Amino acid sequence: MNVRFLLDENMPFSLLDFLRSRGYEAEHLKKLEKVGIKNGEVYKLAEQHELWILTRDSDFRNYHKFVSHNVGGVIVFASGDSTTRNLLEVMSRFLKTCCEKLESKHLIIIDDNTIKIYE
Repeated sequence: MNVRFLLDENMPFSLLDFLRSRGYEAEHLKKLEKVGIKNGEVYKLAEQHELWILTRDSDFRNYHKFVSHNVGGVIVFASGDSTTRNLLEVMSRFLKTCCEKLESKHLIIIDDNTIKIYE
């Protein structure tokens, strides 16, 4: 399976580099010159190629919006520690422990202590 990611504009470029260094295809809204687009447009962009959306935007936690779009999935980072270092560590742990969840559509919310996975 070829997992592909779309990073929201609130995600650091270092996450883009991190994912690509691990063999994943990834794009960033800023590099696509899509800064400031509405969340619905982010969903539409992700739908075109069944991309996983990676974001810190809590609006993407809305399950009803999630199920109404044909995206690869959504991962929302909701940690109190919003440093880039922590984000990279959290993503690394997720890929080591829950990588199989990327094989099908899920809404995944990662906070300080838990990973919540919705189908």
